[in-house]
Amino acid sequence: MDNAAQFKVVSQGDYARKIRGSHNRPPHTKSMSGCLMCKAKKVKCDEVKPVCLRCRRNGRRCAYITQSSIHKTTPSHPTIVGHRNPGDRLSVLSAVTIPPFHSPSAKNGTSSLYLMHHLHQNWDQILDIPYGPEILSLSKSHSLVRNTVLAIAACHLRHVAPGVIHHRVAEHFQQSLALQDYQATLDTPRRELGQADVNVLLLSAVLLNILALALPESETPEVSSSWVYSLREDRLGWLAMQAGLRPLILSVSGRKESLENTMEFLNRVFLGAGCGSWRLVRAAYDLVGVPDTWVRTFGLDRNLEDEADNIFRIPVIVLARLRYLEPVRRNVLIHFMFLGKIKAEFRSLLFTRDERALWLLGYWLGLMRRFKGLWWCNKRVERDYQAILTWLGHLRLADRPGVEGKLWGEMMKEIASAQVLNQVPA
Repeated sequence: MDNAAQFKVVSQGDYARKIRGSHNRPPHTKSMSGCLMCKAKKVKCDEVKPVCLRCRRNGRRCAYITQSSIHKTTPSHPTIVGHRNPGDRLSVLSAVTIPPFHSPSAKNGTSSLYLMHHLHQNWDQILDIPYGPEILSLSKSHSLVRNTVLAIAACHLRHVAPGVIHHRVAEHFQQSLALQDYQATLDTPRRELGQADVNVLLLSAVLLNILALALPESETPEVSSSWVYSLREDRLGWLAMQAGLRPLILSVSGRKESLENTMEFLNRVFLGAGCGSWRLVRAAYDLVGVPDTWVRTFGLDRNLEDEADNIFRIPVIVLARLRYLEPVRRNVLIHFMFLGKIKAEFRSLLFTRDERALWLLGYWLGLMRRFKGLWWCNKRVERDYQAILTWLGHLRLADRPGVEGKLWGEMMKEIASAQVLNQVPA
């Protein structure tokens, strides 16, 4: 068992087996070249490429393994059928930039080298950011970035081929290493962190949110299984990483020049050079553009020292700006800005299912529904959005007396149509 791993995978082969009586079976050969989905379902594959008959008939994503040799614990490098990177730039660069690098691999799990190759070959499908040298360069010199992107690659493989246990083992292993590195970096005094360390810390914090939003194997996309209906004390554990963005940013904000450089770095990584900025909120208390209904519902027209104003103002302002962004891939991770503005008090209100906190998170989920094909969050987004809508509907907020009921009637219409892109006011 690897020293870095905090778990052990036990297979049925570890147990003594009872010897059964022998039966003569007709000789046959087992195909090793079927697609991953048919292998996972344990059904015969006709091996038609690019998409086999079963996957075409059942609407599955067909993927084949390209192999020159077979390792007993690590699958060969796959090609995700139907997606190629422009100009084959990644496959060419991967041969130059991947090896040599060192990163531990999980026992009985997909190897780290394979995961890195998979990331290179399918960059545009795995990460919703432009291809650039920064992440690849940092992954060589910083284990936190390396383990984080390897965990994301393993998570993507688990999504594409859910029946392959090697990918699940690798995902848990790499995520464990990434979280250990992340915690170690957080524990380092800020005065001892150089500019590169600050860049790595915030970059990894954003990327780790991708893993946090992906539904684990133990959860289902059914609305009834959402945390909204759960009684578990840890039901908001998936939000802990997101909620950690705000204190992390505040902890480095004391060094203005360092934070400015980091924000320029993140803009370059996540948006591409000259493609905009993450700085959606420059004037922290500016309510220009926020609908009057929102202002009144969340009590933002009162004293700035009001507790509700202190909790809701910034998340409301961010949502009001996000609703005008086009649902294109370069804008996906900008939406994490909302999660980075959540305070501990807001999370506490979510835990007690406060209708205002639920509405804000539900509206954000509605905005995320605008993006199609986000493999890492679409199941959670759809499930929890529908769960919040149902919960708020059962509260019959629009039936409350007086102005409050009228306001909530409008707010429920707004959240129900959150997926519709708002036109920027003239």
